[in-house]
Amino acid sequence: MASMTSLCSVVVAPQPPSSSASLRHTFKIPAKWVRSPPSTTYFGATSPKACYSRPTTHAVDHNWNRRGLMFTATLPFLLPLYDSLESVAVKAAESGNSEYKLLKDELRKVVPKGRAAGVLRLVFHDAGTFEANDNSGGMNGSIIYELERFENTGLKGPLKILEKAKSGVEAIQPVSWADLIAVAGAEAVSLCGGPTIPVALGRLDSKVPDPDGKLPQETLGASALKESFRRKGLSTQELVALTGAHTLGSKGFGDPDVFDNSYFKILIQKPWKSGGMSGMIGLPSDRALAEDEECLSWIAKYAENQNLFFEDFEKAYTKLVNSGAKWKSL
Repeated sequence: MASMTSLCSVVVAPQPPSSSASLRHTFKIPAKWVRSPPSTTYFGATSPKACYSRPTTHAVDHNWNRRGLMFTATLPFLLPLYDSLESVAVKAAESGNSEYKLLKDELRKVVPKGRAAGVLRLVFHDAGTFEANDNSGGMNGSIIYELERFENTGLKGPLKILEKAKSGVEAIQPVSWADLIAVAGAEAVSLCGGPTIPVALGRLDSKVPDPDGKLPQETLGASALKESFRRKGLSTQELVALTGAHTLGSKGFGDPDVFDNSYFKILIQKPWKSGGMSGMIGLPSDRALAEDEECLSWIAKYAENQNLFFEDFEKAYTKLVNSGAKWKSL
């Protein structure tokens, strides 16, 4: 977001010599683009498919026939069914998908803990353009065309790192930017001690940038932030959980290379009110959440229970990286 809420703050990474234009010419964008219908009830997520083997048991095969799977791919608002498909797809990704393992292996070679915050911010800035009312934007790799936008300052470095991983993967098989970035964010969290987050594969890349001005600004108050996230299909609880990613990086919330619940433990103390250097902790959006009664209730829960934070972050992250995604057809 210029923040998502700066899941999205400006984490300034060293700038590579190449510009976004030169990067653009090196990216391989899939030619086929499959668009799903709009959803106003769920962050635009469509059923992950394409890169997983179908289950082999008779009973499950009955539910996963080709027609049924393609039908559910067009109905992102059927949440119980979506959750079922998501669960099966994620298990496939974790247990037996060689493509998924290849992505993780190549990412681990190039993403150090010190760059994890920047990589995670890249995820939020790609997926954070999603708007549920018209199913526009979302997790589609369009960030590669948007590097010159002010809110994306500092993202050339993280993208350059991921370009190395992409080259390694594509020496063996093609991979979309959308898939690579989604998996990279999950690996960044895990690398720093956070939860392990399985990521379904099969997203297609956009050929054009998303509309400008869709990321929530870090200067927004709590009410405006909640409304912005609501338009993206995210609840207040999911807003708070995702903002917990600010525990990484240089915002003053604990060890910058450790993913834990320090963000909430410090946020609930409102250290900026004591003045001095403490006034530099966090972003305006962080402080706004701590002053909102609804947000503060979730902040208190996550400060008390790190396992709950990890569980809710995993769910919200999965929802985020499926937002607005267009998936390979069978």
